Amino acid sequence: MTKFIVALLAGLYGFCSAVTAAELPDIGSSSSQVFSLVDEQALGDDYMRQLRAIAPIVNDAEINDYIQHLGFKLVENNPNAQDRQFSFFVIRERTINAFALPGGYIGIHTGLITKSQTESELASVLSHEVAHVTQRHLARRLELQNQLTIPTLAAFAAAILIASQARNSETGIGAMASAQGLAQQALINHTRSNEAEADRIGISTLYRAGFDPQGAISFFEKMQENTRYNSNAFEFLRTHPLSRSRITDARLRANEYPTRRIRDPLKYHLIKEKVNAITTKVSPVTVERQERLFKDGKISTPAQLYGYAIFMMRAKKFEVAEKILNNLRFSDAKQSSYAIALAQLNIERKMPSKSVPVIEKMLLQSPGNQALVETLAELYLANNQFEEARELLLSNVHMTEYAPYLLKLLAEAQEGSGRRSEVYETEGNFLLAMGDLGGARLQFEQALNVHTDDPYARSRINSQINRIREYLRQRSLRN
Repeated sequence: MTKFIVALLAGLYGFCSAVTAAELPDIGSSSSQVFSLVDEQALGDDYMRQLRAIAPIVNDAEINDYIQHLGFKLVENNPNAQDRQFSFFVIRERTINAFALPGGYIGIHTGLITKSQTESELASVLSHEVAHVTQRHLARRLELQNQLTIPTLAAFAAAILIASQARNSETGIGAMASAQGLAQQALINHTRSNEAEADRIGISTLYRAGFDPQGAISFFEKMQENTRYNSNAFEFLRTHPLSRSRITDARLRANEYPTRRIRDPLKYHLIKEKVNAITTKVSPVTVERQERLFKDGKISTPAQLYGYAIFMMRAKKFEVAEKILNNLRFSDAKQSSYAIALAQLNIERKMPSKSVPVIEKMLLQSPGNQALVETLAELYLANNQFEEARELLLSNVHMTEYAPYLLKLLAEAQEGSGRRSEVYETEGNFLLAMGDLGGARLQFEQALNVHTDDPYARSRINSQINRIREYLRQRSLRN
């Protein structure tokens, strides 16, 4: 069921493509006379809230921090992206795909990360999706088909919610199957012109950002070659149709730029191995296979050893993981990934105090690092340092815009430090970000009934309640 939901969501961009190329405005224009940026952002915010509630979004701070930095490096080098909001996230799904939602939300599957061979390949996909957003391909379709597409999108979201909540599985599957049929028809009508434009702008952005434009070509060729043997392996091809002429055009574009030899950063390889480690099923067979590869010397690079240690942690083989991570730390003490993994290991082993000073020192050297902030907050909570955790999270509360799960840690810190009056508001903000509007409103209403010394609390809470009313009103209008 989860895979079916994700497959439907991954096709959302293509699903909104039920307009022929001839009906579209001039390519390159990012203007919209009816469907404004504000409308698009509101719609995207609403869908993202619903998506967070039902999709297997990866809540690993290190992975999210990496994908955000990679995404914004591309955004900074796309001249048309400066007036747009963007947010990048990872979905736990082994198929190879990426997609853009209204409002600049860009999702990428874990399968795409693990199957990429270079950071330039991975960046090429994100750059392509950023171009879809900046050129307003989705918004223009919504605008031109607003009598059909917006209600259909609402029905699509409703079908997903029905499937996730229905007690009768046949009811949910039936609703989703109807949406699936509409999505497949829309995929047939996906416009070549939009894909070509996203390729052109994406390759240009890729070069501007310091990546190898040939990464886009190697990724295309890899998909085309592998699809000959497994037609279901690359969902990306279903939502972004690939033809020989498209590859030829993209190659010509890439060849316009000077040859660039790039050595991928260690962080890319570490993240790739971590994603692989957390998405591989832990079983006696997979553990034995990994142990055999390690014994035979086939797991030898720092990134491979790091991934092996993460997997061994998941398999509860803590001594093996600790030995490897300590060796990696000894060889490269500045690499935060090793220290973060050791911190998670010490939390598992009920010894968080061992890692607190290490992560504190690293955060002083790299202030604002989301992965270090979350790791230190978890260490504080595990070590019953609730007030320290609360202060840390409040000073970095802006991170919750991209990582709302940090609000759960904040609520735990507030509860542990005896600040119960703050918990209701924090829980309300978390539920609001996760799409539970009713639950959020209930928490906010409870927050209004408790005493607080914060003179601005009542004003903030009433503002959030009014936001929820507006969200429900807009959703009702779209439906």
